[in-house]
Amino acid sequence: MNYLGTKIISLNRIVLTKFNENDYLDLYEYASNDEVTKFLTWESYTTIDDAKNYLKNVATKYDSKTFRWAIRLKENNKLIGAIDVTKLDETKEEVEIGYVLNPLYQNQGLMKEALKGVTKYLFNSCLVNRIIIRCNIDNLASYKVMKGCGYIDYPKLRNLKVKNKDVVIRYTYLTRTIYNYFLSDRYIF
Repeated sequence: MNYLGTKIISLNRIVLTKFNENDYLDLYEYASNDEVTKFLTWESYTTIDDAKNYLKNVATKYDSKTFRWAIRLKENNKLIGAIDVTKLDETKEEVEIGYVLNPLYQNQGLMKEALKGVTKYLFNSCLVNRIIIRCNIDNLASYKVMKGCGYIDYPKLRNLKVKNKDVVIRYTYLTRTIYNYFLSDRYIF
């Protein structure tokens, strides 16, 4: 596996970049929305300082093993979401991806575009063997993005505690072999 970290990924309508500390208003716009965070592992932000602190202490810290992208509109550089590697298993050369998108930009194919860009980068440049994505079984929009990018269902669902609630989690995956043989031609931008 090649540890190349977060590189700029330029796509059709969006560009994936590193976060910066000036992103706090755009981040707060979606991270403070309970509808956005209801299926996520973190609680909604309650103050703009929550967004500032996240950017200062977490999101702007990068090294070669950090894969964390800000999703920005190409037309105006507005931050509309995030996609990142949430887990990295070095021995299996396997990663898990998580993502979030401002609801004002949902249902436009933008998250699908971001996921395809990150998938292509992780398989072709970083030589990851497998990518896993999980979501709450009730999060049909996220599941639709996964399936639209060719991700395959794991045969089992899992019960987990998320925000002190029992939830059923669905897992999907894609391997570099499957991607190369069946999907790479669908990932052209």
